[in-house]
Order: sequence, then structure tokens, then C-alpha cells
Amino acid sequence: MRFLRRGAGDKARRSTAPLTVFDTVRGAVEGIFGDLARLFRVFRRGWADEQGLEVSPRVAVVLGAQVLPGGRASRVLEARVRHAARLYAEGAVGLVVVTGGTGEHPPSEAEVMAGILGREGVPGGDVVLEDRALNTWESAWYVAEIARRRAIGAVRVVTDPLHCVRAVEAFGEAGLPAVAEPAYRSPMWRGRLDRRGQLVREIVAVVWYRAWHGVRARLRSPGR
Repeated sequence: MRFLRRGAGDKARRSTAPLTVFDTVRGAVEGIFGDLARLFRVFRRGWADEQGLEVSPRVAVVLGAQVLPGGRASRVLEARVRHAARLYAEGAVGLVVVTGGTGEHPPSEAEVMAGILGREGVPGGDVVLEDRALNTWESAWYVAEIARRRAIGAVRVVTDPLHCVRAVEAFGEAGLPAVAEPAYRSPMWRGRLDRRGQLVREIVAVVWYRAWHGVRARLRSPGR
């Protein structure tokens, strides 16, 4: 059982009245404090106690991570994609979207993940590649475009537990309700020092995303 962040499915029901700059900034500040509080809760207890609407989307979205020289998956990337493969094998999802462009070493993160899924027995017809995104924000918007074309209403976002906080928010801002699907076998969670290091990075990233990307998203015109 997974949890959908409260309010994530209410994007379409927002008031059409234009937001003032004050409203936008106030919303970003409130969002930052809410996300930071959730980050510390997840750091201490994982996602088990998080409140939300009980839903079980049938589509998993795997967020990319580093590809090593020679096109090898990093341990973080492998942990995420194998988590998605297990979901598919258990019948929890019927479609897996892999998102991630080409970083320092080719091929794209999406291609590497698709290869692992194939070796894990996930049919190619049930895997969708999004190979342009270079960060979490871009993944959210590019996958949201795919979801609109395929009439997908909500997704499970597969990534490291602490990264789930920012990822779920990014997908919500892109108009695609998302459920946290934390990959607890990721070395970013299992290693105590790695977990602490990721907490620090996510604190900085949450502030940046809320203050920059979130404000930009809210100030966009409805037709853009």
C-alpha cells in the first residue's frame, strides 16, 4: 500500500483567479517548511507513517541516476530499477516508465534501465523510455507529457526514500499525481553516512526547487 500526497490530485481544481506575487512566494515558503518537515520524518522512520490517500497506481516511473563508464549502471540506479522490476513481477504495476537523459557517460540512463528491466523479464512493450530529462524537474514534466498522451492518471515514483519527497512534489507541480515508491535497498538509504549526506543534499535541493521551479510553475500562464 502506498500513499498519495494530499492535495496532489487537486491541481485541476485550483481557482482560476490569478495569483499575486505575494501569494506565490507565501505558497513557496509554506511548501519549503512542509517539505523539510517531511524530509526529517522520512529520514527517521521511512515512509510508513506518512499520511495520504491510499492509492495503488498501476504505472511505475523510475528516476534515473549515474551511469558509469562503459554504460554500466551505478548501484543507486540498479537498486531503483530492480525495485521497479519486482513491482512488475508481483503484478503491482503493468507499465514501467524509465526517465533519464545522457550524462557524463553514454548511453542515456533510460536506455540502461530499460536493458536491466529486459534482463529481469519485463517485456519491452511494457517499458516506456523518456531519455531527455537531465534532472528531477525535467523528468516530472516530460513524464507528465507522456501520461497525458496515454491517459495515465497517477504514477508510483521509484527512487531513493529521501529523494521521494522532492520527486513527488515535482510531479504534482507538473500536474501528475504521484505516489512515493521508495527503493529501500538503495545504498543511499542503507548506508548511514550516505543517508545523512543525501539528507543534506535534499535539504538544499528542496529549498532550490520550491524557490525557483515551484514559483516559476505557479506564475506560468494557463495557456503556456
